Amino acid sequence: MKKLMIAATAIMGIMLAGCSPKQSANQPSDTMTVVNHAQKAAHRVKSGNLVQINKNTQNNKTSTGKFSAKFHLKPMIVQAKLNNTAGLVKNYDYFIDGRTVYIHADNSWSKQRLPKKSPLIKSVRRQVSGSASAKAMQYLKKHLKLQKNKTTDVLSYNGHGKLGSMVAKKLILAEANYTESTKNVLKKVTITKFTYKYTLDKKTYLPTNTDIYMQYQDKSSKKSITEEVTSTYSNVNQVKKFKVPASIKHNTPSTNQVNE
Repeated sequence: MKKLMIAATAIMGIMLAGCSPKQSANQPSDTMTVVNHAQKAAHRVKSGNLVQINKNTQNNKTSTGKFSAKFHLKPMIVQAKLNNTAGLVKNYDYFIDGRTVYIHADNSWSKQRLPKKSPLIKSVRRQVSGSASAKAMQYLKKHLKLQKNKTTDVLSYNGHGKLGSMVAKKLILAEANYTESTKNVLKKVTITKFTYKYTLDKKTYLPTNTDIYMQYQDKSSKKSITEEVTSTYSNVNQVKKFKVPASIKHNTPSTNQVNE
């Protein structure tokens, strides 16, 4: 079965708590109030630090990828490091500055100018900003569970029915930039489990942690794959603007423009 990867990527979900008997029908529940604030806050993310761990398990073997990034979105600049136990290139560093990508792999730097509306740029922006999480929250907001802690609130969803399957597949498609090949693969896949957890700061409603877990099965072979993506945010909207170091920006050779 073709491996389906999700990023985060990032990622939020949730089970609506019922209203109390004394609550007005026009007054939102505590859960929905938190959801509404969290969705608005997600659109206010401008900068931060992100550490994302992706674990993929199939045939009793687990591969792990780690993505660490510092980012600013207006204008977009990202400094990141990728550690991938399963990839052909195990580790590499990169900067994204507008449409230019500077990549350090195999002990050397190279740079590429990406086309306008690059899927790669869209994917990285979605990953660092957690916009996929906000989208998932929109789908799940009437089915969320709220846990209140001292400094954080936690929104969560746990299920394997039509809703969880629909959200899981939408997240996979978004991460794959809605390619036809991914759509075809998903037709042969059954989502057997989907859980979602989004932790937010109680005062600012900005994300601190997200966790999404899914299990899917090939309809013909019955082989299962599990995927878990955990994202940890820090210094959200507190990262000062930064630049690609001059030594890299001015001394890195260019390669041909890529179509990504």
